[in-house]
Amino acid sequence: MNLVNNHLRQPDDNHRGLECRTCGCKHFRVVYTRPCRGGQVSRRRECRHCGRRMTTRERVIG
Repeated sequence: MNLVNNHLRQPDDNHRGLECRTCGCKHFRVVYTRPCRGGQVSRRRECRHCGRRMTTRERVIG
């Protein structure tokens, strides 16, 4: 579940994935990828529209 506007809601098709906090775009390119502790992967992503960058940490499920 996601916490949005202090209310819990189930994710749906309209609110899935990353969204740029600056422009609202959902399209990113990966600038670089590197391994982290505990089997995680850190990815630096850049918004294709405004250029804002963010870091995501991902882990394998399963």
